[in-house]
Amino acid sequence: MGSIDQPRCSTLDRGVRIVTESVPTAESVCLGFYYPTGSRYESEANNGISHFIEHLVFRGTRQRSTDDVNRQIDRLGGVSNAYTGKETLCLHTRVLAEDLEEVVDLFGDLSADALPPGIDDEVEREREVILSEISSVEDSPEDRVGDLCDRIFFRDHPLALPVAGSIAAVSSLTLDQIRAYYRAQLVANRLVVAAVGKVDHGQIVEWIERAVAPVPTGEPLPLQLKPVYGASTEVLERDLEQVHLCLCSPGVSRSDPRYTAAELLSVIVGEGYSSRLFREVRDRRGLAYSIYTATHGYLDAGSFNIYAGVAPQKLDQAIEVIQEVMQGVRDGDLTAEELGSAQHHLRVGTRLSQESTEARQGYLAEQLLLNDERLDRAHQLKDIDLVTLGDLRDLAAELLAGPMTLAAMGPVMASHLPADGLEFAA
Repeated sequence: MGSIDQPRCSTLDRGVRIVTESVPTAESVCLGFYYPTGSRYESEANNGISHFIEHLVFRGTRQRSTDDVNRQIDRLGGVSNAYTGKETLCLHTRVLAEDLEEVVDLFGDLSADALPPGIDDEVEREREVILSEISSVEDSPEDRVGDLCDRIFFRDHPLALPVAGSIAAVSSLTLDQIRAYYRAQLVANRLVVAAVGKVDHGQIVEWIERAVAPVPTGEPLPLQLKPVYGASTEVLERDLEQVHLCLCSPGVSRSDPRYTAAELLSVIVGEGYSSRLFREVRDRRGLAYSIYTATHGYLDAGSFNIYAGVAPQKLDQAIEVIQEVMQGVRDGDLTAEELGSAQHHLRVGTRLSQESTEARQGYLAEQLLLNDERLDRAHQLKDIDLVTLGDLRDLAAELLAGPMTLAAMGPVMASHLPADGLEFAA
């Protein structure tokens, strides 16, 4: 990316936090407006309302019609979009630096004045789009079994809720409910703005202050209860070619100093062709076409997941091998060679992502959302190098101390699987 300046931060009087990183040789800027809301802050009754708002903010404001918004985005010629997660709703774009002021003004308008009167027909059209999106998850067993695993692992906690929402909740949401939630959640004192590329910090602070002036200050983010994890088994019997498995154990939060160790553990166990699960389950025994791990970190919680797609006749053997591999990991048979290889893998991925203005912008925003002031590039690599084999073994023993939650979807009956998750021998 050429020469890079150190990140700069500012906080406006109403609490908006702004972080920028200037790349003088760039021609474009990646910009994101991040609001800490999402399915975690919802209930069964309004599940999916944040995702609904993500769709609706682009359907016009009091100043701009839907066509106006679409034409402006198309004319800018870059990429403008939005996404919702369990803990974040983000408006993001990549545009030429000369168009940055215009898109800041647009995002300010979408944050302050969307869902205008007369939008009823737009709401119903987007409702149908979202209901189709939710239904399509049933056609993707890998996604469906992941949602099921979250639901039984996080139990009654909102982290169990799917981001897109439930058909029942999305079908029943009224425009008044959506407007009230939009106005309560997209507020200035929770907003984080991140920009990386050809950007002048003082100039963008001025533009943002003007653009978000109509956005209500809002209330501070309420304290969230930490989840209580539970290990159990649940099965969705479906007429499919494969049995889709998702296993889950406690992970670590994004703010936990051990998060990097959790990432390294995932690399060793199930990311890549030389990982333990890929080598044992697929390469040596041919028991699954797809098997991998993932670590998910939230503000104060986390999960460590394993996914596998297995032919029904190979299910018992695949579960047995997964059990053996994970038991060895829990018991500390990790090696210095594996750690060194995983560190190199993660270090390369980190350095490559640092060349992407989009990835760098997302990272800076996440650091501010976590209230972590370490914004320089070097500390990411330092964190990787500081993890020791002892750290890795201690973490594996802790995360795998109990049984793993087990979700399955496909031609299998619940009675065929262990009732209370996948346990490991003492």
